Amino acid sequence: MSKIKRLERLLLSINSKKHFTLKELADEFGVSTRTIQRDLLNLIEMGLPIVSEFGPHGGYRIENDRILPPIGFTEMEASSILFSLQTFTETSFPFQTQSRSIVNKLHQFMPEDAKDNWAQIQKRLFVQLPMPTKNQIAPIILEASIKQKIVTILYTMNEQKLYSNIQLIGLFSENGEWYCPAYCYSLMDYHIFKLSDIKHAVINYEPIEVKDFTDVTIQNWASQISPRNYVRLEAEISQEGLNYCESHPFLRQFIRTKENGLYRLSGDILATYVDRAAEYLWTLKTNISIQSPKEIKEIHARWARDISLQYELILNM
Repeated sequence: MSKIKRLERLLLSINSKKHFTLKELADEFGVSTRTIQRDLLNLIEMGLPIVSEFGPHGGYRIENDRILPPIGFTEMEASSILFSLQTFTETSFPFQTQSRSIVNKLHQFMPEDAKDNWAQIQKRLFVQLPMPTKNQIAPIILEASIKQKIVTILYTMNEQKLYSNIQLIGLFSENGEWYCPAYCYSLMDYHIFKLSDIKHAVINYEPIEVKDFTDVTIQNWASQISPRNYVRLEAEISQEGLNYCESHPFLRQFIRTKENGLYRLSGDILATYVDRAAEYLWTLKTNISIQSPKEIKEIHARWARDISLQYELILNM
């Protein structure tokens, strides 16, 4: 048996034991105790926390956590682990130290091109709980976002089925649904596509000139694009409102500081995204004063009237 093979089997063997001796391992592998001792020293040099114990019942054991045998991951498997651990490397997570250790180990052994691919995934994917149900289109959309390729889609809009070429900014989830902001070459403007409205998608490898989305990511797209059809958001927010906006994946892009130290929201919002923006801002209640757009103020006024009417009906029952 080769030394490498023996070390692999030795690691598997001692990993399953709480305590072991040189003689036990020598008998198991049919080699001398001196050979086993050298093999253990090799494993210790590789980072395996093996400690020796003296006395009549002495021997060896693995300190604290036992070590799993070597596991091979594909580049995308490693990227999925890194993505899943992003929120768990924070100090509030009980396994924060272990999570950071996993991330550091994966980064250490990933090839440079795999690291570049991982950097693109971070720029193109944002996930919030609850997770959406499985969608057959999502992997295609994510791949096209990472590679910045044009996608030809068949989608439903206003009960019509339409074909279009789109260039994706990325993919994000919200309230259990997948969405992808993109530039639509048919509309000649930006649009937020709901993945459940896309019936078919295929990456288009024909030579089509693409937009430069190097600095446009799934985290900042709303404040970086220049849509043709938009409304202008201008609003002042309180300190409580600032705390909410800073933690919001969409609103935090629009935070600005005034000269007097107060905070405001300022920027262009896609005209087709006004209803969703109104939902985000509604949560602020009295912690925001909206100057524009009038469309959002009208939506909020309508919601306030509906709620007031509901309470009036309940009180008069």
